[in-house]
Amino acid sequence: MQPIQSNRLQLNRMPQKSDVFLATALGLAAFFLWNHPDIIETAQHTRILLDDVFSGRFFAFYQDTMDARATLGYENAAHYHIWFYLLCGLWDLPLYLIGKLIPVGELAFTLWTKALGATAFVACGFVLRRLAEKLGAGREQIAWTPWFFWLCPVGFFSALCMGQYDSLCLLFLLLGLLFYLDGRMLPFVLTMGTALVFKMFAIFILIPLLLLREKRILRIAGWLALSLWLYLPGSLLFAGRNGDAGFFNSLIAQRLFATVLPTVGQPSLLLVLLAGLYLLCWLWQPGSEESLAQKAVYVCLTVFSLLFLLVQWHPQWIILLSPFLLLTTWQTKKQMPWLLLSGICFGGYFLLTAYSFAGQIEGNLLDFGLLGQLTGLRISGSEQLRINTIYFDLVPYLSQLAPVAFAAPLLAGLVGKLPLRGSCLADRLDHRPVNPQPLWLWAYGTFAVCWGCVWLVPSLFGWCKTLGIL
Repeated sequence: MQPIQSNRLQLNRMPQKSDVFLATALGLAAFFLWNHPDIIETAQHTRILLDDVFSGRFFAFYQDTMDARATLGYENAAHYHIWFYLLCGLWDLPLYLIGKLIPVGELAFTLWTKALGATAFVACGFVLRRLAEKLGAGREQIAWTPWFFWLCPVGFFSALCMGQYDSLCLLFLLLGLLFYLDGRMLPFVLTMGTALVFKMFAIFILIPLLLLREKRILRIAGWLALSLWLYLPGSLLFAGRNGDAGFFNSLIAQRLFATVLPTVGQPSLLLVLLAGLYLLCWLWQPGSEESLAQKAVYVCLTVFSLLFLLVQWHPQWIILLSPFLLLTTWQTKKQMPWLLLSGICFGGYFLLTAYSFAGQIEGNLLDFGLLGQLTGLRISGSEQLRINTIYFDLVPYLSQLAPVAFAAPLLAGLVGKLPLRGSCLADRLDHRPVNPQPLWLWAYGTFAVCWGCVWLVPSLFGWCKTLGIL
């Protein structure tokens, strides 16, 4: 693929030290001010794991987290793969050992645990920059790629405001894609196998990428078996003693079958579409490594778009989609429509999240952040609680338009970004001159409108109303 060439507008510029300062300040503010209850539970689960390791109760870990729900008042037991908790335990070990000498409060332990996902989030930006280079993006696009990721409203919100850890899965997905584009299949499969222990969605990416490059069925089966190098031993190790993790994960898996085709047997629409995609990947013969790279990124976009269009998702999952929205945009000549559509999608995400998870991403985030913990502030439990949907409902039909705003850009991207011999369908249809874009303005503007105006402003207003300030 040829690098995208563009003339500079006066507004165009490269990242500067001021961008580093501003993004760092925004990130630190989000990191300390807000926390989701999930990260508090994960920190406590990690502490229980370390207690069990040092007391010889390692295999009782999942059961102990179930017992702790009653004593600690938490809603969830440990539901993730043991390798996730071992990584968290290794990360938290220094603070845990310090706590044996001097008291370490729950807030400090929570923030340190949260820093693991935040670190992975930052690292993803650098790996994504390397991917943009390999895919032949232009100089300005490459330079601004990390900033588009770090300021992506969805990723920023889930990794830094909520403190979720899907950035760990994404980091290994992106690293695996780097190996894949270099043709290094063994490290690709091992890295993708690592991603599997953080989020099983990685298997939906691994299969089509193998089918794109490899056409021998036995070889593909061998690579798939090797990808379980971490997942399978950990699962066998705790077989029959994983608490309610198996039950919880089966509930998540059932979502794959919720949307069905209205035909005999009512097959899962998602799995039918994925099967069709996998077949096309296997039949396609790569003409060159550049063509393979272009289609590989589009396949990643397709898989995650279909997944989040057809499956009930959690807010933190959408971070897995954001890098591929960006990389496929860099592969187009006319990028302004796709940057605009991505912004609409992110705005729809916040609206849809507010309606689907009413009250769960607003006051409680402030309650469990640094300010709430130090002052004892409890907005989410107030009788005068004001949530964002109270104000969103003032706009007619907004609740019906929110899912459209999220879904329509994804469908448009699947059609318009369809790769066609080094180009895409939209570029083939549109013959107007290519206009260079002020990328810094798009990055900051999308962040300000989607995160700032759609989530932060109504949330702040609701908190002030709840506290009786307004």
